Amino acid sequence: MTTAWDTAKDLADRHTGAAGLFVRLQNDGDSVVGAFVGEPTALEVHWTDGRAEECAGAGCAHCRGGSRPSFRVLFNLFVPAQGAMKVIEGGTMFFGSVLGVREKYGLDKWLFEVKRVGRPKDPKTTYTILPERQIDDAVATCLRTTPRHDLASLGHARRD
Repeated sequence: MTTAWDTAKDLADRHTGAAGLFVRLQNDGDSVVGAFVGEPTALEVHWTDGRAEECAGAGCAHCRGGSRPSFRVLFNLFVPAQGAMKVIEGGTMFFGSVLGVREKYGLDKWLFEVKRVGRPKDPKTTYTILPERQIDDAVATCLRTTPRHDLASLGHARRD
């Protein structure tokens, strides 16, 4: 059940800084329909105090301390319902699902529903990615004219 507080928080997130850039599927059953746009950006991160910090590679203090980095991938996702280019992020399983639909359907002609299956903080959470409908002329125009986010910069910004 969505409360007025949840609604207000979601609206505030959309109107403030980087938090509004990211698709947030926080609860079991949350979903978004969108088009994957452009190339992904892959990175490795260490989780520290609930925050992701990009792995520095050779000489990384976290790696030296025995922490193994996790794989993360970022995509630009055009969300027609919001008329906005967002960023969606996921791990290895999420990326495998995107690869599967890319191989079967291609990503350039379809809007996909991305749905969370799993409770918050459940390490077994997965995401289903299914074709929703083909991209029509209006959405195609938006895809050509809506600027994409610099995903590499967003990944590097995690260190700040």
